[in-house]
Amino acid sequence: MAYQTLTLAIADDHILFRKGVLELLKAFPEISLVADASNGAELLDKIEEDLPDVIMLDLEMPEMDGVQTSRYLLSKYPDINILIMSTYGDEALVENLMEEGVKGYLLKNAEPTELREALQELKGGNRYFSQAINSASL
Repeated sequence: MAYQTLTLAIADDHILFRKGVLELLKAFPEISLVADASNGAELLDKIEEDLPDVIMLDLEMPEMDGVQTSRYLLSKYPDINILIMSTYGDEALVENLMEEGVKGYLLKNAEPTELREALQELKGGNRYFSQAINSASL
């Protein structure tokens, strides 16, 4: 399978998780990291001048969480590709985020191959929902 090249930014306040994801992404040569941050406000400072193809956001972060960051980005850039990451798989929450324009939702216990698949789907203009979430209604 040929993978599309893509640029990525990630915000997660859990340093070990964020750095672990960054290490995993090194195995995927088509993905170029352009920024990483511990919250949405910090990430916005780093990316607003040159938006990446996909933005991964932790749902819960201090200062500016994933929902607030998503709403801000979507108000300015309605077609932006946002992938929310969380330990919570609440279908109602996921559905609300998708209605607001978020394109993907990935549980943090996903395999690295699922992360790669999610990023590729969003880059290709599609939506992606973690396989563990019942997406029948989404």
